Amino acid sequence: MEQLNIYDNYSIDLKKYPRSSLNYRISDIVLITMMMNIDKLKRICNSYNEAYKSYNECKEYYFILDFIIDDKIEKKNYSAKEIIGIMKEINFNIQQRKNNYTDIKNYLNCCDKLDIILYFYLKNKEFFEKLFEDLENSKISYFQGRNYSIKFNVPFDFYNYKQSNLYNALELFEIYKYSQYLVKNKIIKNLPLPKYLE
Repeated sequence: MEQLNIYDNYSIDLKKYPRSSLNYRISDIVLITMMMNIDKLKRICNSYNEAYKSYNECKEYYFILDFIIDDKIEKKNYSAKEIIGIMKEINFNIQQRKNNYTDIKNYLNCCDKLDIILYFYLKNKEFFEKLFEDLENSKISYFQGRNYSIKFNVPFDFYNYKQSNLYNALELFEIYKYSQYLVKNKIIKNLPLPKYLE
């Protein structure tokens, strides 16, 4: 049985995650995917803050978004003004159609795919930033011997599954270490497209 060292003398079975129980399987896979791509998510989230800061200070700022769509890497360079404009324009148009899912989907199909991807990742920025914070807090709390747990909800804009689970500090830490083991071994699951593009 292959083991993955988590810290010091503590190891877990490499097959522990994702768990086979349907109650946890989906949220485990989503968490693993997010943690595999944690650096990319941090860059995307940071682009929002940098865009507003640069725009307010009349400084130039550019962010390159690269994303795999239909097995091809697509790239687009965004200025601060474009990021702010996309967030306002797409949000306004979605709000105008909020009672009609088909109408929203039709509108989004007319937009640039990378613009839609950027919009939905930035729209969920607080969710991702909370996940980064929870991961750090779980590491600290576990090693200080304090109880720490989070309620993780599968993000609605990316998945059709409605699953919510509690994770304690050790479980979060184990999942993070497992995700980094996969990345190190070049087993990477790409971030999901917003479900409206599928």
